Amino acid sequence: MDRFIGMLGACALAFLLVFLLVLGFLALLPAPVQEAVPDAAIGGVVLLLGLLGARRFARRSR
Repeated sequence: MDRFIGMLGACALAFLLVFLLVLGFLALLPAPVQEAVPDAAIGGVVLLLGLLGARRFARRSR
């Protein structure tokens, strides 16, 4: 159970890190580009990169 909670915490941390990185990257883009990118695309990228990051952290803990 402790291992599962630790892995869940690592996955959540990886997801949060990716989310903040994507938001930081979007903040650097010019305003017209920010408005042109749909919110669904941003959410999809965050979910995809978060899952990949979580998978990477989960593999390391073994």
